[in-house]
Amino acid sequence: MTITWQQMSAALFVALALHGAIAFWLALPAPERLPEIPPEQILRVSLLATIAETTTAAKPVTPPPQKKIKPPKPEPKPEPVIQKPEPAPEPVIEPAPQPEPLPAKPPPKIVDTPVPEPEPIEPTPAPLSATATAEYEQLLVAWLEKQKKYPKRAKRMRIEGEGRLRILIDRTGNIQKIMLEQRTGNRLLDKAALEMAERANPFPAMPDNDPRQELEFIVPVVFALR
Repeated sequence: MTITWQQMSAALFVALALHGAIAFWLALPAPERLPEIPPEQILRVSLLATIAETTTAAKPVTPPPQKKIKPPKPEPKPEPVIQKPEPAPEPVIEPAPQPEPLPAKPPPKIVDTPVPEPEPIEPTPAPLSATATAEYEQLLVAWLEKQKKYPKRAKRMRIEGEGRLRILIDRTGNIQKIMLEQRTGNRLLDKAALEMAERANPFPAMPDNDPRQELEFIVPVVFALR
């Protein structure tokens, strides 16, 4: 390990500084001792005796009587001033303009009009009863039976048959429709049945108290030799 010159100079400087400080401390003078005081010269003072004398010598001080101070009377509060509202001025009502008088109209002319006499009310007929209905239908069958004619050719050939006719009539009895509901089985007898209904037109009119506007009925037609 090598020591440089700079390191040796620094160590020498530190050693010289320590040596100078020690020499300065040794050169300082020794401190002087304080003279000792003999025990006889020490003064002793009692604080208790002093406090006792001062308490006996002092006289009690009585405080002066305090005067009772009356609180001041509250001043009366001023009454609030209420301002009355001024009355509103009355509205001025202007008179309404009067309408101008209308010109007088001439009095209406009175025309004598004849009062029509009320029409006589026809009495309403009573509704048709079941008995009256049956009687009217029997009248139609009898009316048709009067118009029946046996064909001569069928009579010679001893041809018989039975059929049914469907007939529709209006209130006046006029035929509106005719048809064979059931054929007789012979062309001559079928034709004779239709011709019979045509000869019976018109049938007796329907009764007034019958509410029906049309009547459709079926009539049996019999062609038989005695």
